[in-house]
Amino acid sequence: MLMQCFRGMCVTVIIGCIILIPAGCTPASKITFPEKAKVMDVVNKLKGARIISIQDCDKFNAIDQEGMNGVWGNSPVNDYDRYYPCRLKEYLGLEIVIVRSPELLEEMAEIDNSQVEKVADTWISQATKVKNVTRNDILRPARLYLAQKALLKKYHAVAISYNDATLSLSDQIINAYHPLVMLEFSKEKTPSCNQAHLDCLVTQLIVAYLTDGRIGYVGDALNDWHFKPTGKRPENVVIIGHCTAPINPHGNDRIPYLIRDHIHSVVGDPYHVFSPAAKKRDWFSPDDTPTATTVEWPTNEPVTIVKFDVFRKKVSMFKGTALDGNALYQNFPEIICRNKTVIRIDDPQNKNCYLLPSDEKGGLFRNWWGTWGCHQVVFYGDQRKILRDFAALTGFEVVE
Repeated sequence: MLMQCFRGMCVTVIIGCIILIPAGCTPASKITFPEKAKVMDVVNKLKGARIISIQDCDKFNAIDQEGMNGVWGNSPVNDYDRYYPCRLKEYLGLEIVIVRSPELLEEMAEIDNSQVEKVADTWISQATKVKNVTRNDILRPARLYLAQKALLKKYHAVAISYNDATLSLSDQIINAYHPLVMLEFSKEKTPSCNQAHLDCLVTQLIVAYLTDGRIGYVGDALNDWHFKPTGKRPENVVIIGHCTAPINPHGNDRIPYLIRDHIHSVVGDPYHVFSPAAKKRDWFSPDDTPTATTVEWPTNEPVTIVKFDVFRKKVSMFKGTALDGNALYQNFPEIICRNKTVIRIDDPQNKNCYLLPSDEKGGLFRNWWGTWGCHQVVFYGDQRKILRDFAALTGFEVVE
């Protein structure tokens, strides 16, 4: 069912070809053809396109807007939640399809076991290694992937997000996690992310269209002071981490990946960032371990950290260089998120770069609750020019 505006409180306005350009954006008249043609094609592809969010709550971007309280604090629906779908439709032409867990469970029940086994065996055969999980553990996300793929077809949608923070962890409704699901969707160039991060999903979709398939890596901005360096502490770096990751950072390539246990399988919640109930019981038995992936990121390449803030009609973009975290930090793969990338920001003196500096006394997660949130999206290559052009044609304020 399509998410509609709340009781007529929000009205979608389409103003023909009139585009309002915030100060600092590239004037639309200065975008050259074929760049303009490319961007206009993307703008038109977005109009009327549907994105799916699998969630049982009525809140949007809850973690980035309110922190963990937005997930487990029973936070009430507010104006941000009421108006977000309408602004998404007004600013970009995108529509949200909300899918509840009972519908997802129905789809999962309909999947043929032979299909599930085929997908799982493909993942296992293509992985460099399987660590701390069994084939049965991998079968569950294979079923989740096929059910999500069926939902995309059912609703004629182009991108999908799944709120595993509640559905798989705290509420234990779905016995599967999202990392292998996203891995498979990345092969198809279908934007996909976990935790119902809709701003991140929208960011993935826009850049994927602009770059012909780079769906990006969604992750938490982690405080680098929580990682012990192998030598001198690196400066002006941002660490982005999640247990999900694509395997096509350049669009058409494939990078090696390991299948392993998810951070949520760690008993006792050592980082104290998950559901309060996670400290009271073991979520998964030895025969029932949630899966994650670890990819081998290309290093010493330019990347762009991007985030669309749809509600406030802004987009931030900061260029940097991908570094080898395994060489820079001790025990890097085993600290919290199973995937992490280290990015040195090219212009650390930029006053607009809210990603810097990190705080030695801060917590594990960097956060800008109520604005950009904790999560960012990393794309390989310098994507700033095409994003400035897109912002100029859609009226998004650029922060860079």
